[in-house]
Amino acid sequence: MLSRSPRRPAPLTDAEAETLRLQLLEIIPRLRRHQLLDLADTLHDAARERRGAEPRHFDLRV
Repeated sequence: MLSRSPRRPAPLTDAEAETLRLQLLEIIPRLRRHQLLDLADTLHDAARERRGAEPRHFDLRV
């Protein structure tokens, strides 16, 4: 049996991110504090990965 290498999930499109944001606005009021902290950590990690996937633009004026 062949082992597959784990795939990195593709970054969300802007439309997918907006849909997720709207869903979170409905869910967040029902979460407990520890669930909010876990969610915040997960979103922070996802944002870091998304920023890392974007091409960097350097300001040559510096």
